[in-house]
Amino acid sequence: MADISIKRALIAVFDKRGVAEFARTLVDEFGIEIISTGGTAACLKEAGVPVTMVEDVTGFPELLDGRVKTLHPKIHAGILADRDNPEHMRQLREHGIQPIDMVVVNLYPFEDTIERPDCTFDEAIEMIDIGGPCMLRAAAKNHKHVLVVDQAHLYDVVIDAMRTYRDEDDEEGWQDLYKSNGFGAFWETGHYDSVVASWLSKDSEDDNPLVHTIRLWSWGALRYGENSHQGAEMLSMYGDTNPLDLTSTDGHAVGEDEEGETVPMSYNNYVDADAAIDLCAEIHREIGLAGGKSAGAAAADDAMGIDDILEIQAPRPTIPTCVFIKHTNACGVGIATDPIEAYRRAYVGDPNAAMGGILAVNFKVGAEFADAVMGTLQRFGQAAATNGCEHPPQAFFVEVIVAPGFDQDAVNIIRSAKKWGQRVRLLEVGMMDVAPTDESFDCKRIAGGMLIQSPDLVGLNELDWQVVTDRAPTKSEMDDLRLAWLVCKHTKSNAISICRNGMLIGNGAGQMSRVMSCRIATWLAKENGHTDMLAGAVAASDAFFPFRDGLDILADAGVTAIIQPGGSKRDAEVIAAANERGIAMITTGIRHFRH
Repeated sequence: MADISIKRALIAVFDKRGVAEFARTLVDEFGIEIISTGGTAACLKEAGVPVTMVEDVTGFPELLDGRVKTLHPKIHAGILADRDNPEHMRQLREHGIQPIDMVVVNLYPFEDTIERPDCTFDEAIEMIDIGGPCMLRAAAKNHKHVLVVDQAHLYDVVIDAMRTYRDEDDEEGWQDLYKSNGFGAFWETGHYDSVVASWLSKDSEDDNPLVHTIRLWSWGALRYGENSHQGAEMLSMYGDTNPLDLTSTDGHAVGEDEEGETVPMSYNNYVDADAAIDLCAEIHREIGLAGGKSAGAAAADDAMGIDDILEIQAPRPTIPTCVFIKHTNACGVGIATDPIEAYRRAYVGDPNAAMGGILAVNFKVGAEFADAVMGTLQRFGQAAATNGCEHPPQAFFVEVIVAPGFDQDAVNIIRSAKKWGQRVRLLEVGMMDVAPTDESFDCKRIAGGMLIQSPDLVGLNELDWQVVTDRAPTKSEMDDLRLAWLVCKHTKSNAISICRNGMLIGNGAGQMSRVMSCRIATWLAKENGHTDMLAGAVAASDAFFPFRDGLDILADAGVTAIIQPGGSKRDAEVIAAANERGIAMITTGIRHFRH
């Protein structure tokens, strides 16, 4: 069995949840002596746990209103002594110091304190813990001999380990616990100090700090980066508040190739999956939870539109949404009352681009939907030629499917139906209802540094929308304008997105001129057999039209309604052109550049 030589434990915690039960187990089951300080000692005594006060060990009372309690050689020498060093142990005996074998400390809640709007400078200063980090760092440094416990959730982990290693011959496992807890303590104190430093670097409450700290947790190396000659690593951002997380998925995430070798997510897979979930989740929140019929559903089913449905106070069902992403831009988006119809719309939008892309959906994938996806080419691809697609698709597969969840029957179908189904990665990301908060941020590496910004959280800000033309959009146009605006927001600028009947039929992305984006979007719609759908389609532009030329290209193709931010010096000229062409136009007052 492992050598569990814990005879004395020092416990001094701010968060006292579970500490009495933990200490009682240490005493009753393992015969460990507990040393403690003021408030913690009182908590333990009240629970009937025998406690030796720190001041009885040091011979000094707590000083300076509690600022000095454990900062004493009889505490820190007891923690830091190397038990394998005879001279260290001789000095302990000479000075009457007993070793401390376990340190249980959590820190003052400085971060929570400074986040309070009414927090004063003096209150913040008093929440800077000194003794706690000193003890944690001392114990973590000497983790070969001292077990450090810095989080309440570790209490059960430590007790279970002590019981296990008491009865099993696993010295290596026992030492691994010491080392991992030592790492955790340095991780915690490092973050704690960085938060204090960031706060102190502010000139005033309203100024940004001079110091920013980002904590990243490595999940290991990827096969390569964007290209095979580049290295890459998967990191998760510690403390990120985004409710959707691509860094932790279940066992479906890894597929297998023909030889049975695992096919993990690649760098590009992650980048595109992030774009897919970002767009799919926002459509879900802004349109998919609107209450009943989607833009396309209203048009296809000849039913009431979103404006009517919003008036119904009833449980809000999910409107199925499917998104295809290729190289971070949407090449297919479909919404409908039926998941398979939503998928069909997303796929036929640009069937050649959908091949090898990332598919994201806002519903749990069941067997019927999985069967439709695996039979995409036969079920929907052949019809593309009939509908006028210039270059009908010859093959189909997807790299990744992102969804709130997968039924086991669906997984079985995907894995067995096609060869590519064995290797596709299935990412369960949970429900998409909760939006990111402004506590999260976007970052971009530049030469010599990094840029950070708050996330673009503005979606359908319809209260700010203005109809600026003589003609207002019809109900069906409004439904499609909502979808087009969201797709455009998630498309690389300059962006022009054309939608009709709940589907994306043309997307002009990442061009150097808005005119070229208009040309590409209309050309793609015609190329993929949507010429007839262009008549009566709507378009969204992520920024204003500097001239009327882009609008004329869209009007010539058949677009009848446009949504754009406005704000150009030539807005009057553009609006006049819209009136001339009979186009309804909405300005949002919000730009959505995406670089």
